[in-house]
Amino acid sequence: TSDEFDKTSLSPQWEWNYQPCADHWSLTERPGWLRLHAFRPLEPDNLLKAGNTLTQRCFRTAASTVVVALDLSGMVDGQQAGLCHFAKSYSAIGVRQEGASRTLVNLNNGAITTGPVIATPQLWLRSQWGLDGLSRYSFGLDGKTFTEFGAPYQLSWGNYRGDRIGLYSFNNTQDAGWVDVDRLDY
Repeated sequence: TSDEFDKTSLSPQWEWNYQPCADHWSLTERPGWLRLHAFRPLEPDNLLKAGNTLTQRCFRTAASTVVVALDLSGMVDGQQAGLCHFAKSYSAIGVRQEGASRTLVNLNNGAITTGPVIATPQLWLRSQWGLDGLSRYSFGLDGKTFTEFGAPYQLSWGNYRGDRIGLYSFNNTQDAGWVDVDRLDY
């Protein structure tokens, strides 16, 4: 379900992919926002091996849309953050920072597609799917107009937890940086 992250504890729909580092996320550092601090994953660029991936179950309905509003101001070199789907496989739309440059990326089971440079600190990411379970990602710079990006991703309902939608932040090179999540609308 939707969340504006305006409480001091996580709402009950949220689950961590695996044990989170308690000092690497916060709802109080910036009240009204979820802050996900980045740290190194067990394997570089592998979302299934990254900590601080906050998830909830997806529904199989005729039309599902998830939109997340991000503030990228706290990102640093080597960091990636965004919106993902995962079960026995994974995909994501997000941002990768290299030096001072931020680019849109699509992760799909280890394959990385790079997109346009993101020059603003605000970014909206969206996933849409229907009964066929085919998710299509898009991004926006104003929260109203969205542009599709990345290959469609087939959600997998057969894993023991089913497909999950999630928010992630990790850094391949250092334990540094964060992304702030204003809201997630489902």
